[in-house]
Amino acid sequence: MGNPGAALIASVSRLRRQKKYPPTPWSAQRLYRPFVRSSLVMALSLGFTAGAVMLFLSALKISVGLTWVTHTQAHGVAQVFGWSGLFMMGVAFHVVPRFRNGPIDFPWPQRSILALILVGIVLRFTGQTVDSLSVSPGLLAASGVCLVLGVVLFALVIGRALLRGTAPHGPAEPWLGMGLIWAVVAASLHLDIVIRMGLNNSPVAPLFLDGAFIHAATLGFIGNFIFGVSLRAVPAFLGLRPARRGLGWLAFGCINGGLGLTVGGWLADMEPWLLAAGALLELIGFASLVASIGLLGRRVTPRNYNLGTYVRYEWFVRSAYIWLLVAGILQVLQAAGGVWETRIFPAELAKPTLHVLALGFVTMMIMGMGSRMIPLFEGSILPVHRLMDLAYVSLNVGVVLRLAFGVLPLGAEWPGLAASGMLGTLALALFAWVIWRALNAPAREAYRARAEEFGRQQMMAMPLVLGKSLRPPGGKPAD
Repeated sequence: MGNPGAALIASVSRLRRQKKYPPTPWSAQRLYRPFVRSSLVMALSLGFTAGAVMLFLSALKISVGLTWVTHTQAHGVAQVFGWSGLFMMGVAFHVVPRFRNGPIDFPWPQRSILALILVGIVLRFTGQTVDSLSVSPGLLAASGVCLVLGVVLFALVIGRALLRGTAPHGPAEPWLGMGLIWAVVAASLHLDIVIRMGLNNSPVAPLFLDGAFIHAATLGFIGNFIFGVSLRAVPAFLGLRPARRGLGWLAFGCINGGLGLTVGGWLADMEPWLLAAGALLELIGFASLVASIGLLGRRVTPRNYNLGTYVRYEWFVRSAYIWLLVAGILQVLQAAGGVWETRIFPAELAKPTLHVLALGFVTMMIMGMGSRMIPLFEGSILPVHRLMDLAYVSLNVGVVLRLAFGVLPLGAEWPGLAASGMLGTLALALFAWVIWRALNAPAREAYRARAEEFGRQQMMAMPLVLGKSLRPPGGKPAD
């Protein structure tokens, strides 16, 4: 039998250690999982798929009339808050407390946020697209309230995590904080939109408010979060030099200043000078950010990946920032046309500039960083890397088609745009299948099995290495 006194002393010591070094239960949580899964479901239903169907109907010359406007506006909300918004929220719940080395409130805030955002998106889509229902104004108002509550709660939880941390502040925090502000602004604009639609008994959102909302949500909320995480993670992931702080601050000021001018221009009934000044500032900010990260420069450290890492995620990251610059140039040209009261592009079908930003930059970036970070969070293997290669090609070709057939009179514009929508949906479906598999237990087991096999191989090689290192010149291995 053991010594009871020694056992008691050991128990007291263990309790003292636990009191001195309390556990951090948040670090054992995978709070991002339901958000990532929900974002993929939303994208493949009310997001990418709904948009592609509308383009396909137009290509078949089926008259859609008012349905085109109602469905595309509702589809935009699903894309911003459902697809990219939920994905970014899930990643934020995982990385922000680790950036700041502090706790985060869980789990009821995450559950409430997810439920509120999902209900808000479904109510907005139903209330706007099924406009024959007598309860549509009530559904729209409820959707606005749900989205505002969900976004405000998200801002409070992430804001507290940013303030409560003990790690030195890094380049990501200002961007994340500004992203929270723009998220609340976007949700407030959405609430204004749906209330006006209900009061006016109109299924169509006011154009000036819808433009301000989309820009605040896409570039203000989602963009700021992507930029912040990029400044911290991309140089390390890609083996680049650390981000240049001066250029980073210039980008921060120009992008968010341009955002303010652009959103103000939309709210001022599309004031052309404000829109032009905002677009120019944003473009300067985009260029400064790319220069700060050094994406187009050479590596300074060799790549060192975990087992089974999808190494071609870099294609997505670099392509995303190239498309960001293209979107910035398109915005400047489009705004200049408004100032000069002329049409610079021969045609502008299905909002090509917005889709270059939303698909070419936001979706490309989420796919690239998601394929790198989700397996890292999970400790799993990303399956079937060739599917991600196909997703990369499909998405880029889709963006090229959206731009070409959206701004140039090439003939057969609607079939070209429909092909663009189908390719974008295909890319998202491939990404969703790969990520969904990476979130499952077999992918984690595959990583553990591969790591164990790699460890055995290393152990078997050690005697040979030690033997060579201990062998004296011209002699036998030392004892």
